[in-house]
Amino acid sequence: MTVRSVVVGVDHKHPDLARRAASLVQSLGGSLIELVCVWVDETAVSDSRGFTVSVDPDIAVSSDAYGADVLAGLNRAMADVGLPWSALRGAGDPAAELGRVADEVEAAMIVVGARRSGLRGWTTNIVGGTVAGRLIHNQPRPVVVLPGTGSTS
Repeated sequence: MTVRSVVVGVDHKHPDLARRAASLVQSLGGSLIELVCVWVDETAVSDSRGFTVSVDPDIAVSSDAYGADVLAGLNRAMADVGLPWSALRGAGDPAAELGRVADEVEAAMIVVGARRSGLRGWTTNIVGGTVAGRLIHNQPRPVVVLPGTGSTS
């Protein structure tokens, strides 16, 4: 039997998104699924050797702490999920990076959360569009957008 991957976009404000994606996959009968949780650092780029480097040296330390926060949240949220999972750190544009990872692992689908609420979410949408919106228009695979859980972003 073939194990399929599901790519899940995660961040520190929604550590339960990966768990909710796992629940969705399990409810659809997906016992042979591996979740590939991808946190994309928008303040960094990948160099030609594949190393992630910050575009702003002042952000590098806080970016590493932010990444550790994301991983710690994932470890707590996924402790007893019952599906295999892994975590990757990407760099740059979240939609492009999630698509790249999905291509690399031949993902069955990509799961992301709904856009941020409030002023930050509105300005993100106006400036570059939402990650979910860009994925929906540019992906050959299904994109599932999970709604928020009622907390503010």
